[in-house]
Amino acid sequence: MRDVTAVFDHYRLSARSVWNTAFWPDPDLRGWDSVEQFGAIENILFDSVVLAKLDVDFPRTEVFQRPIPFFSVTPVSSTVPIMIQCPRPEAPKGYWDDPIDRVSAGEVEMHFVSFFDWNQLDYRDLQYYNVSIAGFDEQPHLVGREALIERQYVRVLLVD
Repeated sequence: MRDVTAVFDHYRLSARSVWNTAFWPDPDLRGWDSVEQFGAIENILFDSVVLAKLDVDFPRTEVFQRPIPFFSVTPVSSTVPIMIQCPRPEAPKGYWDDPIDRVSAGEVEMHFVSFFDWNQLDYRDLQYYNVSIAGFDEQPHLVGREALIERQYVRVLLVD
């Protein structure tokens, strides 16, 4: 495994800058149209800045749509905060309020899905990794759920 956190941080800063300086404050691009247009650019940017730089392949149409299994998001300390999706029938995506709200290094396997901000129409910081829980021995019922974890608490590893 190789630590590729710096590559993800480079992408994060680049994508954040493009949104915050070119899309968000532009009065000619309104609402969800700007989000959709930026999404296409964000996808190309990830392909160019992350996947190409690391010489790995993943279908561009599936980036940010499903977990990328060779990008492992790993806690950097013994216990870190996490928000785990808790599905509900009335909300397809559920809520981020599962009672398990901390994870430790070595106890959970998480794969990168995307970066996340609460409000897609506002200034973006991309402070959260949206991950998919791929393994959790102590909490197997959480496998397959998505979670949000702040970037400062994790590193991203490229799995061989």
